[in-house]
Amino acid sequence: MKKLTLFLICILIAGMQFANAQTKSISGAVTSKEDGTSIPGVSVAVKGTTLGTVTNLDGKFELSIPSDAKTLVFSFIGMKNLEVEIGSQTSFNISMETDVFSVDEVVVVGYGTQKKREVTGAISQVKGDELKSLAAPSLESQLAGRAAGVQVTSTNGVLGVAPRIRIRGIGSITSGTYPLVVVDGIPVATGDLGGYASNNALTDINPADIESVEILKDGSATAIYGSRAANGVMLITTKKGAKGKFKVTYNNYLGIAQPVNLFDLLNAEEFIEIANEKRTNKAQTAIAVDGGVDTDWQKEVLRSNAFQQDHNLSMSGATDMNSYYFSLGYTSQEGVSKPNEMVRYSARANMDQKVKKWLTIGANIGVTQSEYAGMNTGENSLSGNIFSAIRQLPNTPVMNPDHPTGYNIDFDAPGLVGKWKNLQTIDDNLPNIIYTLDKNKFNTKNLRAIGNAYASFDIVPGLNYKFQMGIDRNGSEGLLYYNALHGDGQSVKGRVQNSYDSYTRWNAQNIISFNKTFVDVHNVSAVGVAEYQKHQLQKHYAHQQMFLQLVLLNTRNRDTIHLMAL
Repeated sequence: MKKLTLFLICILIAGMQFANAQTKSISGAVTSKEDGTSIPGVSVAVKGTTLGTVTNLDGKFELSIPSDAKTLVFSFIGMKNLEVEIGSQTSFNISMETDVFSVDEVVVVGYGTQKKREVTGAISQVKGDELKSLAAPSLESQLAGRAAGVQVTSTNGVLGVAPRIRIRGIGSITSGTYPLVVVDGIPVATGDLGGYASNNALTDINPADIESVEILKDGSATAIYGSRAANGVMLITTKKGAKGKFKVTYNNYLGIAQPVNLFDLLNAEEFIEIANEKRTNKAQTAIAVDGGVDTDWQKEVLRSNAFQQDHNLSMSGATDMNSYYFSLGYTSQEGVSKPNEMVRYSARANMDQKVKKWLTIGANIGVTQSEYAGMNTGENSLSGNIFSAIRQLPNTPVMNPDHPTGYNIDFDAPGLVGKWKNLQTIDDNLPNIIYTLDKNKFNTKNLRAIGNAYASFDIVPGLNYKFQMGIDRNGSEGLLYYNALHGDGQSVKGRVQNSYDSYTRWNAQNIISFNKTFVDVHNVSAVGVAEYQKHQLQKHYAHQQMFLQLVLLNTRNRDTIHLMAL
């Protein structure tokens, strides 16, 4: 027994000596490089491990680390991170530098940039990273609740409908209510671009490509754009390559949308009881009959799990002489209402090149193809899905195998949904809404390019001239089809419409700017701009209904010149 006890004591002592040989204690102090004062609360960690501590009120620290540890990492808010090799040292005196960049953030203010702390107008900034947290196909939907004084509301639940944007209310009587939207310095079109399915022009800007969004809200901030900015301005800046190694990024999300708060309607049994009771009270014959079905027409016109997905791949990088950013994107989204859906393909290329010390050139271009499938959503539309669904009878089915179409359509009145076992057809002249949604087409396809090219010349220190040429080009193809057998097209024996809308906006800017700081405290800046803009809109429309009619709508050209000096 004594030998066993002695053996265990020897093992314990050897283990303690081995453990001591594997670790060592270090200590040190952390001070500010600017004034030499101690910095409490600095995080001190062994790189690649979870071992660490923080400095005390005197800026000092002690830490036990593995003997093979190689690097210490010092970090503190407002200071530059610092990595120090350990080697054989056990005592460290560390000086940390202030991170100047963190207190000199810049924002886009119109035809240039300005330090955030020097901005006097009402400007809100939303970073691109903040937009990633919400799954939405368009950027303005992601701005809701993120900027003071900016209201973003959806007018209905149909995909592609442009939301209502109000920046501090409405500031124009005759120029609409939408703010001016500027992408990389180029004013772009907003609203519906054409076709027969509702579509939103801002959906053509992939949110994954956005670096930041600045919203100009008051008169002093928007005056630089003249009357165009009566309802405020949204300045969108797309991403550029960051200095460092070549970077490849892929991100995606998958999700589903579900309808909520549906109308609480009668089921088949309740409907038969109430319908016949009304007839009996009026001394009329009962007409509602148990047909062996109980159809929830709301669920038939809605998707219970509308699938949506978004994929984005980007490549970027920069050196002292150039920067580049390339991206590809794919988005598809099903609406909760059948057959509403949206698909978007996008590509972007942003490049900047410093040719000479005094000359920089660059180009940005984004190309997007968006496809929308919509529905008849006009006021009192008989083929509107919810309008019709809440009026369909629950004791009638969607399908009828005895009908040539396979759908429940009345044999005597082919424009109406089938009465099934009931003794009377439906009121309101309603068709079978499912047949209408399956057969009718409201489609829009947009192919859009937004781009610019520029050259920037440093004439003398502090004086710069920049020339920029931009274009916003969109082609919208629309298809409308009313089925001839039933629904909207039954009375006219079918209808087909095609449309093509071509929109082009050219923009040229000459910008001369002066920015000089004197004796490190006095800053003088001035900007002069001469801007030329040209719009061209062409509409073509073809309609076939027992005959072919071709109508060429007006072609409108408008040239505007905008001069500004500040």
